[in-house]
Amino acid sequence: MEELRLGLAGLGHGATLLGANGSDVPIEVTALCDTNEELLQSAASDYGISSATTDFEELIALPDIDIVGIYTPGPLHERQILAALDAGKHVMVTKSMVYSLQEAERVVEAVDRSGMVLLVTQTMRGRHDFMDAKRACDAGMIGEPFMAEAHYVHDLRPVYERTTWRVEMPQDLILGGACHPIDLLRWFMGDIAEVHCYGLRSGVSADYPQEDTFVINVKFASGMIGRVANFLGVVHPAGVPMNSLTVYGPKGTISDNTMRLDADEWLPQRTRVTEFPPHTGHSGEMMVMLRHMADCVQRGAKPWVGAREGARVVSTCLSCWDSLRSGATAQVRNEF
Repeated sequence: MEELRLGLAGLGHGATLLGANGSDVPIEVTALCDTNEELLQSAASDYGISSATTDFEELIALPDIDIVGIYTPGPLHERQILAALDAGKHVMVTKSMVYSLQEAERVVEAVDRSGMVLLVTQTMRGRHDFMDAKRACDAGMIGEPFMAEAHYVHDLRPVYERTTWRVEMPQDLILGGACHPIDLLRWFMGDIAEVHCYGLRSGVSADYPQEDTFVINVKFASGMIGRVANFLGVVHPAGVPMNSLTVYGPKGTISDNTMRLDADEWLPQRTRVTEFPPHTGHSGEMMVMLRHMADCVQRGAKPWVGAREGARVVSTCLSCWDSLRSGATAQVRNEF
């Protein structure tokens, strides 16, 4: 099939998409947009991209791009998603898809109306160890899971230095952080019915002005339970992974790369890891997302996290804030 062309807005986290160029991923970044002109021209020169602009409207008006990649600050997402869809472009957007229920409703309606593909690139779904864990759960290897927990532990101080908007706006660290483990738990356990959230401002980052560390208990629509640790205002502990997942079932437990079955029977750790050279880590996860996006556009695959799944993650995150402010359990809306 013919290679798809992508116009990329946002060269912070979005720069990971540039790894598609020169690879066998069937998408090529052919146009760039960023408000930082120096960064924009540097990336355009490094990757031989002739179309570069600081104007998002100019980017989406280009007739020779099929997909718009939106990797801009979160509060800009809704307007940019709607504009890209109206321009007849498919959309890849970083988390969080949007920042309010009203914005989520408008995006769902716009995707339905346009018939275009929207993929929220929740990159934990592109990790091969988590993919293996999902296959094992779906195969019934640990029985029907009754509990799961996911952690996101990340000292954000170096990130704040590179992307100062996160402090200046400031970035919402439930919608922009806890959304990772929340989506991961939803993938394994289904819709979340209610949440209870505690949070505080740790003070580790002197400049970040609001809560940055959270413990979230969840109850799934199935009646099962789970927990999210979203620790973003911490000095990162040695040996603690940034992202982790544990799923508990009556026949065994999966924890990251290891599965233990009942009666002390261990399944071996992964001895083979699939990579997309030279991409590893977060960049490799984005290559998985790009391949999936191509599959959605070219072959009609269902997006792993489409508009409605993205809306449910947003709804869960907003309910966490409701719980934190009220001190009580908060119900989660899942119908969009």
